[in-house]
Amino acid sequence: MTTGIRLANVSPENAALPQLQDALLDPETLSQLFRDIQRCAVVHEVLLKGSASLMASEKSVPLDEAELALQEKRVVGVQIRYWYEGTNWWDTLMHTPRGIRLIRIEHRLGG
Repeated sequence: MTTGIRLANVSPENAALPQLQDALLDPETLSQLFRDIQRCAVVHEVLLKGSASLMASEKSVPLDEAELALQEKRVVGVQIRYWYEGTNWWDTLMHTPRGIRLIRIEHRLGG
């Protein structure tokens, strides 16, 4: 969906890509991430992912509920949308054979 986004003015020279981070988290780091987001960010939405193509929740759930569901493997992933230090971030946490994978992207509104 491109509502509100002006694609005509985008060129390789002026198209700044959003920040992206990718990491594997051990259980201790995962717990610290949830604590940091709870203490330091303004959480807008927390969504549960039931499978590769199905959301487990259609509406936002509390952050602590999402953490528990992820730890207990009741969901394959969680997406946390939050504001921190003037920027909107979307953290997607997914189970992988090697642990929990974090994909963090800066989400820019408008254009």
